[in-house]
Amino acid sequence: MLTDADRVPLAARAWIADGVRGALVAADGTIDWYCPASFDGPPALWRLLDPGGAAVRVGPVREGTGSGRKLPPGSQRYVGDSLVAETVLRTGTGQAVQVLDALAWAGTSAGRILPAGRVVRVATALAGPVEIEVEVLPGAGSGRVDATSEGVAWGSLVVRAGVDFAPAPLGRNRPRWRGVRRLEPGESLVVTVDDRRSVAPALSVGAARRLVDDTVVAWQSWLAPLVAAGSPAHRAATARSALLVRSLTGPAGGPVGAGTTSLPRRAGGERTADDRGVRLRDAAAAAAALARAGLNEDAEAAERWLREAIEGTALPWPASLTPGGDPRPELEELAWVGWRRSQPVVTGTPVGTAPDLDVHGDVALAVSASQRGAWGAGGAGPLTAAALALAAGADWVADHWQEPDGGVWAVSGRPVPLVASTVQAWVALDAAARRAVAANPLDLPAATWRAEARRVLSWLEAEAVAPDGGPRRSVAGAGGPDGGLRRSVADAGGPDDTDAALLRVAWQGPWPAGHPIVAATVDRILERQSAGGLLHRLSEGVDDGRAGADSPDLLASVWAVRALAHLGRWEEAHQRLDAVLAVAGPTGILASAADPLSRELLGNLPATAVHLALMDAAGDLAAGPR
Repeated sequence: MLTDADRVPLAARAWIADGVRGALVAADGTIDWYCPASFDGPPALWRLLDPGGAAVRVGPVREGTGSGRKLPPGSQRYVGDSLVAETVLRTGTGQAVQVLDALAWAGTSAGRILPAGRVVRVATALAGPVEIEVEVLPGAGSGRVDATSEGVAWGSLVVRAGVDFAPAPLGRNRPRWRGVRRLEPGESLVVTVDDRRSVAPALSVGAARRLVDDTVVAWQSWLAPLVAAGSPAHRAATARSALLVRSLTGPAGGPVGAGTTSLPRRAGGERTADDRGVRLRDAAAAAAALARAGLNEDAEAAERWLREAIEGTALPWPASLTPGGDPRPELEELAWVGWRRSQPVVTGTPVGTAPDLDVHGDVALAVSASQRGAWGAGGAGPLTAAALALAAGADWVADHWQEPDGGVWAVSGRPVPLVASTVQAWVALDAAARRAVAANPLDLPAATWRAEARRVLSWLEAEAVAPDGGPRRSVAGAGGPDGGLRRSVADAGGPDDTDAALLRVAWQGPWPAGHPIVAATVDRILERQSAGGLLHRLSEGVDDGRAGADSPDLLASVWAVRALAHLGRWEEAHQRLDAVLAVAGPTGILASAADPLSRELLGNLPATAVHLALMDAAGDLAAGPR
């Protein structure tokens, strides 16, 4: 009997992917999430989000009968520096089975063609003999199911295992298909999940092992140029994060925000979203983090995706696009139960959301920092489409920086001005002016952008910072007695409201890291938003326009590590990074949030922004002592 997906913690899963599509393998041997067409396409296996969803399990026959059949929890890891997952399942009587899972990947430069989207599962008896069962649940509404000795086929998928499948009841008259084979120690069984329309042949054990080994080698070869400093633990986290970011990056070069949709930021809560679009902010972060790690080819691909995105997108730029750089589809609610009954389950993105002023600073820095640059090598040469788009973006920021926006956390409801976004407006204008002067010292728009940047800074220091402790503005922000930055996100907010997005002033803003404003801002945020070493997005009681309580945010938590490192507070920074790494499962995957009490991962995963920030944080910490 397949285990209910929500009984398996999110951290007890491995992510496998091939740069176009991805799947989640649970520690009980079940693949309960798989989008075979693309990261943001419809799933063919979706039991993760609905008990009636489709899934495929490989593992020992469960003991007992009926719904009481269960096995001890399995263990998971990746095979070396790869995206090939190993799950070891043991019975209560001493048998053990290893299941290797891979989405066949030949690397970016391989000359051979693999079957698109082929999931290969190799089950081997480690201690036995052991009865292996292959369970296939087509899912509600799957239409006609064809089950033969060749396999089980429905919809767009076919599962082959070389066993005789027979229907077995699964409650409420929903059938599942089950095949069993006895394996002696060292003997293996191959299961493949393929596109039903492909002509991919069945695999022998030898061919399957070679394909899995080739996939391991391809990932290790891709990672070979990695430059990872710091402690062994930090180097390992950097390597795993780089692999996960690459695995979430489509052919065009932009990384999707996560591999899943609608996993809640609090179990049973309403804070769900489809994070399978490419955020401009994540593409900018990937261009910088991958270059810093020595993975230059992929860094250039991310920057190229970003340039092409802004060249073809009208202002104001959206927070995210499809992997191909197109507008994302409108939000649609699905009639699924949801993980731990969390609603709504959605695809797409809401319409009518506030503009994201904050993203302009990240885009300006990422494109201007590229090796080729928007103006050509060395900052000289003819204007390009990207240069024109960046100039138009700077003009837009100059005209709109005092207006409300959604910010990093996509504040919904009534938009309000955000101090963090205002800081990023300064970053965008300053970068635009410096870039233009580098290309032409007499550039007239540069003078305009520089003057507007001075206006932004004057506003920040006059309105968002109050050295005497008096509030300046109730909505856009107010300062405290120590001169730090504060921010409110609702008219009812007070001067003590804080925002973790402002932690970035420690490495990205108008003041140096040693400035009193920076230290005061970091201290106040850590004081008001910490939860057991992790960090909430906003201070307690702030209304961000969303229903239900939130959980500590892992991107904010890693930003705290970076801020402390830039302030030279090394021990605090290490302690906070250890707290973040402690919530990851054995495979090192991080989601967008974590439960404040149980420390269980929550939210969509793997979370690209978190893993990119983790790569940067490990690099920052390598500069100091431990």
